[in-house]
Amino acid sequence: MNDLINLVDKEPLEQPVQEFLEKCPSAICGTKYIMGNCVISKLPLGNEYKTDFAYINPQSGYTFLHLVEIEKPGKSIFTQSDEFTKEFNQALQQVNDWIYWCSNNSGYLYNLLEPLRQRSGDSVGYYNARGLLIYGRSSEINNIRRKERWAQKTTENNFIEIRTYDGFAREMNSFLPPNNLYNEVIDTYHYVQREFKLKRNP
Repeated sequence: MNDLINLVDKEPLEQPVQEFLEKCPSAICGTKYIMGNCVISKLPLGNEYKTDFAYINPQSGYTFLHLVEIEKPGKSIFTQSDEFTKEFNQALQQVNDWIYWCSNNSGYLYNLLEPLRQRSGDSVGYYNARGLLIYGRSSEINNIRRKERWAQKTTENNFIEIRTYDGFAREMNSFLPPNNLYNEVIDTYHYVQREFKLKRNP
């Protein structure tokens, strides 16, 4: 399908996947309008949290801050008894915690992201946080109970999307190597010494 699937088929640790996606940031945001034309790697939320990726999507009347959590591809979604694993629940809770943190720290968040807003010239009054969790492989969703529970889990929270690596790679196939749609216009930045700087990967 694409190079992301080729990578996760090797069951790497999380860091190689992080580095891979940093090199093709348009796969994180797709065709959405992105403030500053940048995806942020490892955005700090105070001293408590750090996202894997983030990007800002201004729309008419609302500005959405999308927070992305990736996990080691080989982690299991389900136990042998078809329950969600502890690791899956912890990852999902972490994304929930990020969104809750953003709602409780709107002033801090506004000041944190102000350099990007000034650079882009977008008008932003408030950042509405949304989450994306990329976890596990679709091959695990292999019986009726798991399919039902996965369908329920992925639709129960309007603020968080959940994808397997396979589902994410399928949806974003046009933006992933060897296709690389829009990668020439979207850059990866990171937050260093109170500034957003272009991240250069070897």
